[in-house]
Amino acid sequence: MIGRRVAVVALVAVVASPASAAGAAAGAELTASSPAAQAVLTTVPREVTLTFSATPDTDRSHVAVVDERGQRVSSADEPGRRGNTLTQSFSADGSGVFTIVYHVAFDDGTELDGWQRFSVGTGRPPPPPSQAEREANTDLVTGHQHGVDPISAVLLVVNGLVIAGVVVMLRLTRPSADTDAGRPPRLFRMPAGWNDEDPPGPDGSPRTRS
Repeated sequence: MIGRRVAVVALVAVVASPASAAGAAAGAELTASSPAAQAVLTTVPREVTLTFSATPDTDRSHVAVVDERGQRVSSADEPGRRGNTLTQSFSADGSGVFTIVYHVAFDDGTELDGWQRFSVGTGRPPPPPSQAEREANTDLVTGHQHGVDPISAVLLVVNGLVIAGVVVMLRLTRPSADTDAGRPPRLFRMPAGWNDEDPPGPDGSPRTRS
């Protein structure tokens, strides 16, 4: 039973560790932006900046600026990064409502999706986007597939090997069902024909007492 308890504890520790790490890192958030959310501007800026509480991975991060007609006015190029800040340039003329939508992957493997709006030349804060607008804008930055990052891949392989080892250990340490009264259960199954007091001979046949 001790072996089984140790195995179960090991299994729980291995499975829980990655989840705990991801949960701890899942607090990454947007801390500042330019233009600010719901900003009311008189002229169109030439770039937007987003600052986060963790370091973004530019190879797997995407930022888009969309006008009120649903047209993307920023390039599809990866945003530039300086520290924890991403910068995305865009070009637009006239007034209207603009939406910044982002999908950001961080160096620790966690990800964050979000959006915010600003208006230009309208004199009032922008209204919230409709559900259809949110879905269409989100597709601009999440309609891609990222491969598993190297660290996560290694953790998945290690976890798989450890779990497989624990399963084997649990099977080997399962107590035998054919226990005699007063005799503790065996931790390992004995071959057929085995007798503690009269074990089989080298060829597997029972020994005979003289």
